[in-house]
Amino acid sequence: MLAASSAVLTAVLGAALLGPVQTAAAHDDALAAGGLGDAGPAGATRVVEVGGGARVAVTVGGNGEPADLQALPGADGARPGVVTQRTDSGTTVQTTDPGSVPTQVLGRRAPRAPAADAGSVPLVVRVVGRGGRPAEGYVTIFDLEHGTTWTRQVAGGPVVERRCTADPWAQSSCALVPPGSYSVMALVSTLPAEEPSIGEGRTFQNVALVGLPETTVDAARTVTLDASQARRMTVRTPGQRTKVPAEGMLQIGYDRTAADGSAVHIDMHPSVLLDQHFYLQPTAEVSVGTFQTRARIRLQAPDIAMSSPLVRTLHPEYVDSVWFADFDSDFPLVDGVARPRVIDVGRARPRDLAGLRLHGALALVTHVDGVPVAEQSNRAAAHGASMVVVRNDGPGDLADPEGTGVQLRVPTIRLNRAEGRALARIHGRRLTVSGEPASPYVYDLYLKEQGRIPDDVRHVVRTDETAAETHEVHGQPTRASTFGEAAYPFQPGETMSISRVLPFRGDARSRVEYRLLDPDTRWRYMVTTPEPAQNAMFPQPEILRMTLLDPDYHVFTTPGVSTVPIGAAPVITGPNVQQPVERSGDDLRVAIEAFVDQDGNHGIGYSDGDYATRLEIRAGQELVAETDNIPYGIVTLPAGPSTVSVHFTTDNPQAWAELSTHTVSTWTFQSTTTPAGEAVVEALLMPDYDVDVDLRNRVRSEPGEPVSFDLGLSRPEGATASPVATVRLDASYDDGATWQEATLVGSGDRWQVTLPPGSGLVSLRLRAEDTGGSTVDQTVVRAFAVTG
Repeated sequence: MLAASSAVLTAVLGAALLGPVQTAAAHDDALAAGGLGDAGPAGATRVVEVGGGARVAVTVGGNGEPADLQALPGADGARPGVVTQRTDSGTTVQTTDPGSVPTQVLGRRAPRAPAADAGSVPLVVRVVGRGGRPAEGYVTIFDLEHGTTWTRQVAGGPVVERRCTADPWAQSSCALVPPGSYSVMALVSTLPAEEPSIGEGRTFQNVALVGLPETTVDAARTVTLDASQARRMTVRTPGQRTKVPAEGMLQIGYDRTAADGSAVHIDMHPSVLLDQHFYLQPTAEVSVGTFQTRARIRLQAPDIAMSSPLVRTLHPEYVDSVWFADFDSDFPLVDGVARPRVIDVGRARPRDLAGLRLHGALALVTHVDGVPVAEQSNRAAAHGASMVVVRNDGPGDLADPEGTGVQLRVPTIRLNRAEGRALARIHGRRLTVSGEPASPYVYDLYLKEQGRIPDDVRHVVRTDETAAETHEVHGQPTRASTFGEAAYPFQPGETMSISRVLPFRGDARSRVEYRLLDPDTRWRYMVTTPEPAQNAMFPQPEILRMTLLDPDYHVFTTPGVSTVPIGAAPVITGPNVQQPVERSGDDLRVAIEAFVDQDGNHGIGYSDGDYATRLEIRAGQELVAETDNIPYGIVTLPAGPSTVSVHFTTDNPQAWAELSTHTVSTWTFQSTTTPAGEAVVEALLMPDYDVDVDLRNRVRSEPGEPVSFDLGLSRPEGATASPVATVRLDASYDDGATWQEATLVGSGDRWQVTLPPGSGLVSLRLRAEDTGGSTVDQTVVRAFAVTG
């Protein structure tokens, strides 16, 4: 990865991991530089056009970090789902919008299928949705002898292409294939009953995996892939009340290998499913190669529930927040238990509401085609409703808000027509409504079936049979914090993980996350603050968020409970532990993280808006590189020995941040030209603060007992370590205007630090040197809070 560069530090994070981007239909390069923003973890990002007006951002982290892929918002501000296909030649992606073309984003140029010969036969595929209507299907035909793949996007009825072709991809219901043994599988998206069976949009009713993982095609044949034959996957969690929240159906797909070891891996990451269901069609056991299905489902405590002894079971769901709020925290939710009266206000027209004083009642509104849900809800709120239930006036669930860009005043909940009618029968009576926006627990389940899809796809998950991680998410001392989170699962051989950034509600807090025991699944966790935007309807000032990624993969093989803190102060700057500062010949690789918390969770920061960074690299007195962009890159040093310094500053005056508002770190070390072909990890001194902060990054100072914490100094793995010769730490309670020396007791690489008396936001200034000539000077303004 090392290469010569100019004096300006070149940002090359992950570039070597990205191959040419190709459109499968035309094999045209279609790569443009861009920024991922809130879609995923910070890193080097490329935006890929995938046809149909859709764009996908591919983000690649450093060595050992997840590569992330997200669909970017469309013209309406909403993100579509994505479908990925991974083969031995690379990874292709397309969105769930009709017309989206599979586009290769990682790997080599996709091989073309063999041209049709006289012996090829037509294989016609029909796709049927859950309700018996034609539906859209992503069909993969996989040769079980040679590993050749044909992809077909079948649009149920009329198709873009009617011709039968041997091309590897087509919007067609027919493929010309040599006689042989095949897997013919489809991911079928069923649209809501009130919508046309074929169409585009963010919202689907459900998704089914159907087909034949092993079948013979030796003559012209038609295969019907019928989602109505699939069975609903369910998860029961004894002892815990759970439901699938909005966007909780995270992934469904499968892996199939051929006799020669070739493999295809297909996954769909849907955007929103109205009924929160996946379906799987039972199959026979395969006899050639291997077959595995996988589904990722997230469950948590019900965010909204309704009950009355006079009404049968209700299944309330909030209307889709993406249409009404740019940020989850701006979307009104029920928090706690209430018993409002139910008042049926019809269509919530002015004449329906004339003279009404709802006085905190639950307003039951009947949806009307052509009238925005926000207009109906806000009219009822203006007459005093504390919450609104919108019942559908057509079959199935309410999918279309009939307009966006208007914020809701009160919690707004949707019910289907049958349940809405049942609620109308208790007009004037009270209903129990309970809401728990910040669930105390989450089940993030990666469910697999091996060899076949069984007849029974119901699952029971007991907490004593899972691994439980308690995530301790830290925030600011006095300011409210908002967060987004994502967990990234990796299967064997995977270098890219796709996940969804979801709200982590409830400010700084602890929450338990349950995972299945599985030695083949590796997990990493990420938190970003403030929360990422889910739409862009209401202009907001640009900010740079702090994104912290778990430093290690986690594999869960035995039941038990572990604790995972994230965001614990002080948050300092430091080298990326997966890409240590390293010299090869006279090329020096540098990768500095702007955010590193106590537990090694880390993230990139660079000058953007009010947030500012500056990286300078010197050899002796000569400035050899500088940048205020991503502080990752390669710089050429003068030949021979020199004292090298890496100086990095950050300024974070943004309103969300109380801590680490200004940091300065300088690492110096002795470096010299390495022999050709060899690389040396440089011996940077890296501070390690172990402060017993609470979830708001505060330490309580008991009367007569000064604040103490542990301090360590380490070197990157593989570097030569010399004994620490001197270490000093000063503290300031006035943002660095005056300093007092702290007391240090210890030796080797660890010391106990006792701060001088004081309270408030404490700043730290560290100076350390070892006998090998490495030093570190680090200042953190407002490192953490000391309270009396």
